[in-house]
Amino acid sequence: MFDQEIMDWLLLLGRWVHITVAISWIGTSVFFMWMDRTFVKNPESNRDGHIGDLWMVHGGGFYQVEKMLMGPTKVPDVLHWFKWESYWTWMSGMFLLVLTYYTGSGTYLLDSSISDISYGSALALCMFSIFGSYLFYDFVWEREFTKSSPLIGHILTMTWFVGMTYILCDQLSGRAAYIHVGAMLGTWMAGNVFLRIIPRQVKMVEATSKGEPVNQDWGKNAKNRSTHNTYFTLPVIFIMISNHFPSTYGHESGWLVLVIVTLAGALIREYFILRLFKKSRAQLCATIGVILLMATIMFTKTPSEPEPKPVEQKIKVDKSHQHHNHDHHTHEPKEEMVETKVIKDLETKQPDIVVDEDEAPKFNAKLIGEIKLLGNPPKGKKLRLPGACARLHDGPVFSDEVIAKNGKLANVLVRISKGLEGRHFESVPSEEVVLDQVGCIYIPKMIAAQVGQKVTFVNSDKIFHNVKSVSKENKGFNLLMPKKDQRNTKIFTKPELFLQTKCSVHPWMKAYVAILDHPYFAVTKEDGKFEIPNLPEGKFTLEIWHETFGTQTREFEVKEDGDITMNFEYKVEK
Repeated sequence: MFDQEIMDWLLLLGRWVHITVAISWIGTSVFFMWMDRTFVKNPESNRDGHIGDLWMVHGGGFYQVEKMLMGPTKVPDVLHWFKWESYWTWMSGMFLLVLTYYTGSGTYLLDSSISDISYGSALALCMFSIFGSYLFYDFVWEREFTKSSPLIGHILTMTWFVGMTYILCDQLSGRAAYIHVGAMLGTWMAGNVFLRIIPRQVKMVEATSKGEPVNQDWGKNAKNRSTHNTYFTLPVIFIMISNHFPSTYGHESGWLVLVIVTLAGALIREYFILRLFKKSRAQLCATIGVILLMATIMFTKTPSEPEPKPVEQKIKVDKSHQHHNHDHHTHEPKEEMVETKVIKDLETKQPDIVVDEDEAPKFNAKLIGEIKLLGNPPKGKKLRLPGACARLHDGPVFSDEVIAKNGKLANVLVRISKGLEGRHFESVPSEEVVLDQVGCIYIPKMIAAQVGQKVTFVNSDKIFHNVKSVSKENKGFNLLMPKKDQRNTKIFTKPELFLQTKCSVHPWMKAYVAILDHPYFAVTKEDGKFEIPNLPEGKFTLEIWHETFGTQTREFEVKEDGDITMNFEYKVEK
């Protein structure tokens, strides 16, 4: 659509305008709410429609402000309206929303690890969350039952808010879901001003100008909508700044985090509204709000996990099962104390059972092969990267589900899946396995490590990333990586296929980490080749897996030294 540098400038200038006008709108809203609860009736005033006045000092001068009812009060020649701050905030916000989330085929909008919703369906959901939600909200608060019993309206509005928050977080990327909840609330606020507050104030001014009676219900309704807006302000501001903190929208229960913080923000806003005249209620609201925020902090905090350390253990090993076909005599099971080093499972506090490798048969058998891709590789989705990342690539960048060169397929996990049952391996490679972030892309897309082996995550970009794990077996983590060349190392204590990593800030960034409890595995690179050395004797099943093309298996047997060649093919469906 635009050159990336032009896009960056549009986004920067759009944010500048949006923040400036939003400050003006929120500032006037807070100021008028403060004045409304600060006016004191002046007993010396005999003006019709007098409600109260107050004195203020600012900028070296005194200001006297008086609040009057429309109707008895004559309309002045010069009347200032507060509306354009609201309109420009909404328009600039929608401008940013479209540029950020609706361009690039939904690069920032969609997250395949959350849902498989299509781009078109996601757009429909977004439009409904913004405009359909306002129709519901406005319908509720225009009914007689909410005018007589506002509590019903509050319950219905909160139920709708929680439901939409959950649906958005369940279907869109975390960032997109949060910002669309903010857009929903912002549309409620701007709609209140544009469709309800200003039109009713216009009617009141016109009636006053003509000397006709003023329907005070118009004023009460406008005031009610204005009060709604002031409670929406803190949650909307939180959503605006939360984009920089993936511990919120990147959490597994991000919808719940947002709901709790929204409630806390409303309670804290209630404190500032009531603190002068209803101190006990204001203090209760503030206390509950702070407690909710503290609970949210603890809820989103990733539990610290100590690194496993080698410890001396004496383990009983049944050696009678180690000789297999090399010893044809009958052996009685014999137990012997063998001193060895093992890595403890930190969660179960029990050591692994270890085979005495000095007694195990040795082979020089090696499994070699390559993975071919027949047909034209499917092209990934075109990505719209941030400028700092886009400059690191030559030309357009596409999603990396399939990387194939000259008919050879990369990022295929090759492993022995059957035949190693009952065997445990204490030797852990000393070298670390590295997963890098380069140009807003994980390199490589697939890595594999043995239980206990170091896995290091690197940020080679100059922009902020986080590494969020999606795991069922190992403890989850959320590593914030704001600095270039930052490194974070993890050691996984349980086998898992697959632990996934993702960047919540840039939802197209995903990688797979295979954690295996044996050393017989490999991951193909761009040449499609793999090599698994030092195979033991036995019958095995070899499994290959690719995220797009799925799984294939093949059985083989190791009887003697030498190379075993096994090639595989995937076909692209036409």
